[in-house]
Amino acid sequence: MTTAFSPVVFDAPLVNPAPNGLFGATQWTDEDGPLRWLASGVDIRVFNYGGGAQFGVWEHPWCVSEDDLDPETDAKRGVRPEFPDTFTAFTSWASDECDVTQRSRDEVRVRAQQVHRLQEPNAVEAKLATRMLADAGTAGTAAGVVAAVAFLEGLLAKTNTVGQIHASAEWAAFAAYANLVRYNGSKLVTPLGHQWVFGGGYVDGLGSTLVATSPTFGWRGPVVLRDAPTAGFNEFVAVAERSLVVGYEELVAAVKVTAPVAGDGFPGLLNFPGSANFPSGG
Repeated sequence: MTTAFSPVVFDAPLVNPAPNGLFGATQWTDEDGPLRWLASGVDIRVFNYGGGAQFGVWEHPWCVSEDDLDPETDAKRGVRPEFPDTFTAFTSWASDECDVTQRSRDEVRVRAQQVHRLQEPNAVEAKLATRMLADAGTAGTAAGVVAAVAFLEGLLAKTNTVGQIHASAEWAAFAAYANLVRYNGSKLVTPLGHQWVFGGGYVDGLGSTLVATSPTFGWRGPVVLRDAPTAGFNEFVAVAERSLVVGYEELVAAVKVTAPVAGDGFPGLLNFPGSANFPSGG
């Protein structure tokens, strides 16, 4: 009679979230307690964008007579831009369950926290993708990623600021192949220094659309872990959750990339994000 040994139990080590997504690119304000004040969202007041209607160049002689000026067309009077709509907060959560033994309780708590830690960034990207596409309205089109980035960098240059370009993680290889990605410290940036934000939540959220925004800001509370034992059913449940919101001053532009063309570095290439035969269907 042969007695079989039980399998060796191995706990996979906890890994860190990928660094190239929205969480790493966002300027966060971390709060120590619950963010009840976020119930109504955040209104971002704009200071750095939309100044085209508040700026002009004086074209009259320095000593021009007041009688020669038109009070309507020559007055140095600008129009304040519209501020973005309220950015709404939401609560992300993750749970796990097992029996009520102490070993299971410890495992359940760790797993709930780790699942939340890895899944939350993608969920925030998916939420923001919906908002960005709504703010952008009808996106422009570009035949290839080079033309798309050129289009977005041109519009960002008109703001005279350094922004972000949000894209599905599927676009990273295409952009790198076309020499559109370089390192600036720990950041991936475009040729003109705008930060690439390649997100897993953008794979389905943005697909073949690239979006340029001003830098993103976020507010978040601590991750709260709550136990929910049910002794009568020998079940222990733990829930990890927190509330947060992400927003931006300006949605600069969005552009949908059509099939790459010769001269874009991808002659004859048919599989690309957003195409019918791209493997992931992004």
